[in-house]
Amino acid sequence: MSRSKDGQAMQGAGEPLFDWDEFQNSFFGAGGWKEAWSGNPAGAIPWVDRYVKGILADAVPGAVQKASSQTGQSPPSSSKLSSAASNVFETHHAVIVRIRLSADVVPHHIRLHASPNEIVVSGLPGDEDKLVKLPAVIRVEGAKAICKQGILEITLPKGGDNPVKEILIRHVD
Repeated sequence: MSRSKDGQAMQGAGEPLFDWDEFQNSFFGAGGWKEAWSGNPAGAIPWVDRYVKGILADAVPGAVQKASSQTGQSPPSSSKLSSAASNVFETHHAVIVRIRLSADVVPHHIRLHASPNEIVVSGLPGDEDKLVKLPAVIRVEGAKAICKQGILEITLPKGGDNPVKEILIRHVD
Protein backbone atom coordinates (compact mmCIF):
# COMPACT_ATOMS: atom_id res chain seq x y z
CA MET A 1 0.00 0.00 0.00
CA SER A 2 1.42 3.37 -0.97
CA ARG A 3 0.81 6.90 0.29
CA SER A 4 -0.03 10.02 -1.66
CA LYS A 5 1.73 13.39 -1.26
CA ASP A 6 -0.80 14.49 1.39
CA GLY A 7 -0.22 11.32 3.47
CA GLN A 8 -3.43 9.47 2.60
CA ALA A 9 -3.32 5.71 2.19
CA MET A 10 -3.78 4.79 -1.45
CA GLN A 11 -5.11 1.66 -3.06
CA GLY A 12 -3.53 0.37 -6.24
CA ALA A 13 -5.49 2.59 -8.69
CA GLY A 14 -4.64 5.89 -6.95
CA GLU A 15 -7.92 6.44 -5.13
CA PRO A 16 -7.72 7.18 -1.38
CA LEU A 17 -8.47 4.31 0.97
CA PHE A 18 -9.16 6.66 3.87
CA ASP A 19 -10.08 10.37 3.82
CA TRP A 20 -7.97 11.74 6.66
CA ASP A 21 -9.29 15.31 6.27
CA GLU A 22 -12.90 14.15 6.61
CA PHE A 23 -11.97 12.15 9.72
CA GLN A 24 -10.22 15.14 11.31
CA ASN A 25 -13.14 17.46 10.60
CA SER A 26 -15.72 15.08 12.06
CA PHE A 27 -13.59 14.09 15.06
CA PHE A 28 -11.88 17.37 15.99
CA GLY A 29 -14.05 20.03 14.33
CA ALA A 30 -13.36 22.27 11.33
CA GLY A 31 -9.88 23.30 12.47
CA GLY A 32 -8.47 19.78 12.77
CA TRP A 33 -6.39 18.40 15.60
CA LYS A 34 -3.88 21.27 15.72
CA GLU A 35 -6.59 23.82 16.54
CA ALA A 36 -8.28 21.43 18.96
CA TRP A 37 -5.12 21.11 21.07
CA SER A 38 -3.82 24.64 20.72
CA GLY A 39 -4.79 25.45 24.32
CA ASN A 40 -7.38 28.13 23.61
CA PRO A 41 -10.99 27.60 24.77
CA ALA A 42 -12.28 27.72 21.19
CA GLY A 43 -10.03 24.76 20.40
CA ALA A 44 -12.00 22.29 22.52
CA ILE A 45 -13.01 19.04 20.82
CA PRO A 46 -16.79 19.56 20.52
CA TRP A 47 -18.05 16.02 21.11
CA VAL A 48 -15.63 15.44 24.00
CA ASP A 49 -16.66 18.75 25.58
CA ARG A 50 -20.37 17.82 25.34
CA TYR A 51 -19.69 14.32 26.71
CA VAL A 52 -17.73 15.58 29.72
CA LYS A 53 -20.34 18.25 30.51
CA GLY A 54 -23.09 15.61 30.34
CA ILE A 55 -21.22 13.27 32.69
CA LEU A 56 -20.58 16.11 35.14
CA ALA A 57 -24.25 17.12 34.94
CA ASP A 58 -25.22 13.56 35.90
CA ALA A 59 -22.71 13.35 38.75
CA VAL A 60 -23.02 16.85 40.23
CA PRO A 61 -26.18 18.52 38.87
CA GLY A 62 -26.08 21.63 41.09
CA ALA A 63 -22.46 22.47 40.32
CA VAL A 64 -22.94 22.28 36.56
CA GLN A 65 -26.04 24.48 36.71
CA LYS A 66 -24.20 27.02 38.89
CA ALA A 67 -21.15 27.05 36.59
CA SER A 68 -23.37 27.40 33.52
CA SER A 69 -25.20 30.36 35.03
CA GLN A 70 -21.88 32.07 35.90
CA THR A 71 -20.54 31.67 32.35
CA GLY A 72 -23.85 32.58 30.73
CA GLN A 73 -24.17 29.22 28.98
CA SER A 74 -27.20 26.99 29.19
CA PRO A 75 -26.60 23.79 31.18
CA PRO A 76 -26.36 20.54 29.20
CA SER A 77 -29.54 18.53 29.01
CA SER A 78 -29.54 15.50 31.25
CA SER A 79 -32.21 13.01 32.18
CA LYS A 80 -30.95 13.00 35.74
CA LEU A 81 -31.20 16.74 36.45
CA SER A 82 -33.94 16.44 39.06
CA SER A 83 -34.51 16.85 42.75
CA ALA A 84 -32.94 13.43 43.33
CA ALA A 85 -29.55 12.40 41.90
CA SER A 86 -28.83 8.66 42.08
CA ASN A 87 -25.92 6.22 42.04
CA VAL A 88 -26.31 2.48 41.48
CA PHE A 89 -23.81 -0.07 42.80
CA GLU A 90 -23.77 -3.81 42.25
CA THR A 91 -22.27 -6.44 44.58
CA HIS A 92 -22.27 -10.23 44.26
CA HIS A 93 -25.54 -10.57 46.13
CA ALA A 94 -27.31 -7.19 45.92
CA VAL A 95 -27.93 -4.01 43.98
CA ILE A 96 -27.56 -0.84 46.05
CA VAL A 97 -29.16 2.42 44.97
CA ARG A 98 -28.22 5.67 46.71
CA ILE A 99 -30.33 8.72 46.01
CA ARG A 100 -29.27 12.15 47.26
CA LEU A 101 -32.41 14.13 47.95
CA SER A 102 -32.44 17.88 47.44
CA ALA A 103 -33.38 20.23 50.29
CA ASP A 104 -36.93 20.75 48.99
CA VAL A 105 -37.79 17.02 49.25
CA VAL A 106 -39.93 15.94 52.21
CA PRO A 107 -38.50 12.47 53.04
CA HIS A 108 -41.73 11.20 54.59
CA HIS A 109 -43.61 11.84 51.31
CA ILE A 110 -41.34 9.56 49.29
CA ARG A 111 -42.64 6.19 48.12
CA LEU A 112 -40.66 3.42 46.39
CA HIS A 113 -42.05 0.84 43.99
CA ALA A 114 -39.75 -1.85 42.67
CA SER A 115 -40.04 -4.34 39.86
CA PRO A 116 -37.39 -6.91 38.93
CA ASN A 117 -35.38 -4.45 36.81
CA GLU A 118 -36.26 -0.90 37.98
CA ILE A 119 -37.30 1.29 40.91
CA VAL A 120 -39.75 4.18 40.75
CA VAL A 121 -39.31 6.92 43.36
CA SER A 122 -42.47 8.98 43.79
CA GLY A 123 -43.41 11.84 46.12
CA LEU A 124 -40.75 14.21 44.80
CA PRO A 125 -41.55 17.95 44.48
CA GLY A 126 -43.83 18.86 41.59
CA ASP A 127 -45.29 15.34 41.52
CA GLU A 128 -42.09 14.24 39.81
CA ASP A 129 -41.29 10.52 39.62
CA LYS A 130 -37.76 9.22 39.18
CA LEU A 131 -37.16 5.97 37.36
CA VAL A 132 -33.93 4.13 38.22
CA LYS A 133 -32.97 1.27 35.91
CA LEU A 134 -31.17 -1.58 37.68
CA PRO A 135 -28.13 -3.41 36.27
CA ALA A 136 -29.40 -6.84 37.38
CA VAL A 137 -32.69 -8.60 38.09
CA ILE A 138 -33.60 -8.21 41.76
CA ARG A 139 -35.95 -9.86 44.26
CA VAL A 140 -38.42 -7.37 45.68
CA GLU A 141 -38.84 -9.56 48.76
CA GLY A 142 -36.08 -8.73 51.22
CA ALA A 143 -35.52 -5.20 49.86
CA LYS A 144 -34.57 -2.61 52.47
CA ALA A 145 -34.53 1.17 52.33
CA ILE A 146 -33.22 3.73 54.80
CA CYS A 147 -33.30 7.52 54.61
CA LYS A 148 -30.67 9.36 56.65
CA GLN A 149 -29.36 12.92 56.33
CA GLY A 150 -30.91 13.47 52.90
CA ILE A 151 -29.61 10.22 51.40
CA LEU A 152 -31.98 7.39 50.56
CA GLU A 153 -30.21 4.01 50.36
CA ILE A 154 -32.06 1.04 48.91
CA THR A 155 -30.57 -2.46 49.12
CA LEU A 156 -32.14 -5.01 46.79
CA PRO A 157 -31.16 -8.71 46.79
CA LYS A 158 -30.36 -10.13 43.36
CA GLY A 159 -32.44 -12.77 41.57
CA GLY A 160 -36.12 -13.60 41.26
CA ASP A 161 -39.00 -12.37 39.12
CA ASN A 162 -41.64 -11.01 41.50
CA PRO A 163 -44.24 -8.39 40.54
CA VAL A 164 -44.05 -4.72 41.54
CA LYS A 165 -44.10 -4.12 45.30
CA GLU A 166 -43.77 -1.07 47.56
CA ILE A 167 -40.68 -0.89 49.76
CA LEU A 168 -41.14 0.70 53.17
CA ILE A 169 -38.56 3.32 54.18
CA ARG A 170 -37.14 3.52 57.69
CA HIS A 171 -36.51 7.19 58.52
CA VAL A 172 -33.64 8.02 60.85
CA ASP A 173 -33.79 11.64 62.00
